[in-house]
Amino acid sequence: MIVRTLLFALPLLWLAPPASAAVTPTPTLVYAFSRFEPYKTVDTDGKPGGPYTVLLQELARRSGVQLDIVHCPLQRCLALLQRGQADLSIGIRGNAERDRYLDFLDPPFAPPTATMVLQRHDDPRPIRHYDDLYALRVGVVEGASYFQRFDDDRLMRRDAAPSARLALRKLAAKRFDVLLINAQQGRQLSRELGARQYRRAELQFPGELPRRIALSRLSPAVQAAKPRLAAQLQQMLRDGSVRRILDGAAVQAAHAGSKRSGRSLHSMSTPH
Repeated sequence: MIVRTLLFALPLLWLAPPASAAVTPTPTLVYAFSRFEPYKTVDTDGKPGGPYTVLLQELARRSGVQLDIVHCPLQRCLALLQRGQADLSIGIRGNAERDRYLDFLDPPFAPPTATMVLQRHDDPRPIRHYDDLYALRVGVVEGASYFQRFDDDRLMRRDAAPSARLALRKLAAKRFDVLLINAQQGRQLSRELGARQYRRAELQFPGELPRRIALSRLSPAVQAAKPRLAAQLQQMLRDGSVRRILDGAAVQAAHAGSKRSGRSLHSMSTPH
């Protein structure tokens, strides 16, 4: 009986996988998250969300990778990406400096969006041309990139705020004269903070670059995953998943903004 049992067990040993054939752990990518309403938001419990975060989470799921989120101010997020301590981010515009350490995933997930110029509602000064800005204190968000001419302009008087929300408050408090802001973000936040305080100047700048997911050039993990991420993003664009994520979130943001302001809204553009 003992011999028969051993003979029966021997074939099973051949079927058992070797220790080296153990299941490979799921790769993990670190997402450097900086708040950028309404695209990257934080709920009352401090949990990151918003359509850009949902898009990355779905892309990671389809690509078979785990996404860990690190919440950081924009400049800190950029530093993490520059050192390869974070793998990817979204809602970050490329420029000459950033392109040294950031690689951008193709295909783009959305077209460019405009930059608007906001004034206080009671400010009568007409702002129609770029040169009109030289006489003003121009509000910006720390670490943000806008468009090449403005980014490279060393003569422009800038005054920075840590976030777009604080920048709008500084504008209302007359800490600066105008604010440059992503058009969609400007509409959303001005409604939340009181639409009657602000008005849009005639001057507006068209978007220059389509929107892409940013990858750290110094991250071996994300560079290895890049072909898979690109293929899955292409599929998400093809099957309409990206559009549904962005459009669905835009509708929710518009509804929430209209409730807060009590005003009707025009249609909202795709997030930046």
